Amino acid sequence: MKEYELAVIFDASLEEEKIEQEIEKQTTLLEKENCEIVKIDKWGVKKLAYPIKKQENGFYVFIYFNGTSKVIPEINHVNRINDLVLRHMVVKSEEQ
Repeated sequence: MKEYELAVIFDASLEEEKIEQEIEKQTTLLEKENCEIVKIDKWGVKKLAYPIKKQENGFYVFIYFNGTSKVIPEINHVNRINDLVLRHMVVKSEEQ
């Protein structure tokens, strides 16, 4: 299994409870695909480098997990159709 990092930027106007629900959706999807969640890092609201969907700020979350590359297309699909996700990206972590 390889180590991956999922970066998600949520709409900053969401309430904390809604953001927690969205993070839970992400982790549930990963666990359903037999991935091991290593760490969830919430950076909070940060100013975006440029406006995305007319938003100036976003709520940044990083999810580190171990899994196979088969989960990546599913993550991309789910996040593309989610209106609350401004941007997302999955990258393979550097070998330690």
